[in-house]
Amino acid sequence: MVKVDLAEISVTEANDRIRAAGEQGEDVDVFNPDARHHIGVGLINPINVHVHGSAGYFCAGLSDGANFVIDGNVGWGLADNVYKGSIVVNGNASAIPGVAIRGAEVVIKGNMGSRAGQVMKAGTLCCAGNANFMAGYLQYGGRIIILGDSGERVGEDMTGGEIYVAGKIQTLGTDAKVEDVASRELDDIREFLDKYELPFNGAFQKIVNAGERLRYKGVEERVRPIPFHTFSGTHAYWNRKTQEDIHIKARTGRYRVRGYGAARLMPHLSDIAFRKDVAAMSTEEDIVAKVDLRTVIGDKHGAKPMDLSMPVMIAPMSFGALSRSTKVAMAIASRLSGISENTGEGGMLDAQREAADQLSFQCLAGRLGWNIRDMLRANALEIYISQGAKPGFGGQLMAKKVTPELAAIRGIPPGIDLRSPSRHPDVLGADDLAIKVEEFREATGYKIPVTLKMGAGRVRDDIKIAMKVGFDFVELDGSQGSTGASSADVLEYVGIPTLAAIQDALQGLADIDCTGQLPIVLMGGVKDGIDSAKALALGADCTAVGTSAIIAGGCIACMQCHVGTCVVGIATQDPEHEKRYDTEKEAQNVHRFLEAMRWQLATIVHAHGYTSHKELCRDDLVALTPEAAEITGLEYVPGLCDREQQRLQPGWRYEFATDDRCAIHK
Repeated sequence: MVKVDLAEISVTEANDRIRAAGEQGEDVDVFNPDARHHIGVGLINPINVHVHGSAGYFCAGLSDGANFVIDGNVGWGLADNVYKGSIVVNGNASAIPGVAIRGAEVVIKGNMGSRAGQVMKAGTLCCAGNANFMAGYLQYGGRIIILGDSGERVGEDMTGGEIYVAGKIQTLGTDAKVEDVASRELDDIREFLDKYELPFNGAFQKIVNAGERLRYKGVEERVRPIPFHTFSGTHAYWNRKTQEDIHIKARTGRYRVRGYGAARLMPHLSDIAFRKDVAAMSTEEDIVAKVDLRTVIGDKHGAKPMDLSMPVMIAPMSFGALSRSTKVAMAIASRLSGISENTGEGGMLDAQREAADQLSFQCLAGRLGWNIRDMLRANALEIYISQGAKPGFGGQLMAKKVTPELAAIRGIPPGIDLRSPSRHPDVLGADDLAIKVEEFREATGYKIPVTLKMGAGRVRDDIKIAMKVGFDFVELDGSQGSTGASSADVLEYVGIPTLAAIQDALQGLADIDCTGQLPIVLMGGVKDGIDSAKALALGADCTAVGTSAIIAGGCIACMQCHVGTCVVGIATQDPEHEKRYDTEKEAQNVHRFLEAMRWQLATIVHAHGYTSHKELCRDDLVALTPEAAEITGLEYVPGLCDREQQRLQPGWRYEFATDDRCAIHK
């Protein structure tokens, strides 16, 4: 038996000792916990841990296989995202106990706080006392047993699983109903209660999903497979796109859902240019070797950083939005080019992990596919707050894409229209976010960078919170970024353009005298190495590409991303469609595109007489439109528009924010 005394050592040292004991198969006694946060997080060995007293936030969180007993009370987030194992609390539990559990048995012998079992997916959460409001909120699976009263709005927006209440059901949540309890279920419950020595002889009422909101009532008509530049319409007011939107809304009675990004004209990186005529580039051979593009990012707080061969990453795109074959192709391409891949929200695929040298693992509010073992094999842990295409909203995946395989990985019922929560269950403010980041670091021994994915909304304020919380870097996503599915109105009218986002971020850091202290990865419509170089000159430390990467890998922009009928096998979970995707071939195509970006970056840096991309600066840039000048503070030099146009092929034009005569197509 290993004894750990928190009166003598820090929680971090205590957790190191607990994990070391786990590796040796030794049980642990924890003394003088004094409601400290993060006790026992990240334990992946089947040992017994006895906490002699009360614990704070996230006790036993992010563990797999261990058995915990806590003698006193616990703070919120008890057993966060635990897979196997058991957690017994002899006192009361605060809010969101059993959040996102995937198989654990959690027993609270007192009362439990609000939103118990939020986004849980499997396992049992049992409360011997009363529950507070919204128990089973957004529950995907598993069972909740409440021996006392339910609290208000029990089962709010649950999509799977069961809630058994022995006391009074105060009010039912949205789309929840009461149904009979089978004798077999009662036998299972009594067996569970006997196992944990909870005497009970009463009856239960069973609450389940009513099935009214699992899918949209009206099926949206399949959009004609026309390319994005046609879909986006013209600038005429009652154009073909506008009329189609009205007709479909009239038939479905709801907002439209689609993929890709904003179609309307907004200021972007095309509205700024390099002051120097970089088109008159050097023809020297092996120009890449003359420029240092290496980018090390993620070591701000002592973790092992990502070591990129150039300031470019593959942006977050999930298995779900994209097919398995496409995710593997992106991973292969990232390895070949010496950069990083990102899991997106759908969990980590073994094949993806094997193919990518450097991989970020993304954590969404729904904790879909999130688990401690994949955290430990990631190169960075990314907390998703929102994305540029739909800031303030959670992920969205239509029922046709929610296959049994994908549902099993994410821990959700198959065949539902998945609308992920827009807010993390355990993050209601900046202080909560700081505690969550600390939990991730405690669980992984402070070895892996913790990053923030932030859609451009209130950037100037949000970047200050990110700095205070202590992220290793921030991924900032503007509204020109794309998505697999979102409300079309949100795509077009909610986000902040990428050009404005980076400016607001830099100004926010300057407001608190932290310029240069928080690395920023800019994404959202970065289409090539030229855009990447402009972003770096504006003040970003790195860039990420998503849409341009999948276009390089075969995307034809047919606007079927959300429907799941992508004809080239990219944005689909249909095996027949996915057969058309040649993973190895497309991985090579994406790799060649990334190498073209490398050449463009190196050539622009070299053309300025620099030896490193870090020397690019705002003085190298000018604005081509008054909007871009106002947003960025760059000098307005409209005469350079003609120079930029002359570098294009005959018949092609750039689309500038103030120029409705032309588009970026022939």
